[in-house]
Amino acid sequence: MTVIKERAVEMIKRIPEDDMMYVINILQNLEAMSSNKEKDKQKAKNALADILNMEKKLPENFDPVKELQEARIEKYDSLN
Repeated sequence: MTVIKERAVEMIKRIPEDDMMYVINILQNLEAMSSNKEKDKQKAKNALADILNMEKKLPENFDPVKELQEARIEKYDSLN
């Protein structure tokens, strides 16, 4: 057992029996948080894989300024 776990066990031994429900509740919450971390990590990895799979290359002659101008005209020209 690690030093940290030994220290935790010693602290738990000193806690009165009446208060042990609180300790159990805290430990259950910590355990749930630990398992959620793994799920969150897996979700993040899956999301990154989805993004990387959607990655596309722009054509060599892509002009972002021209594309922006055309998009603005398309969207806002009807306001004039």
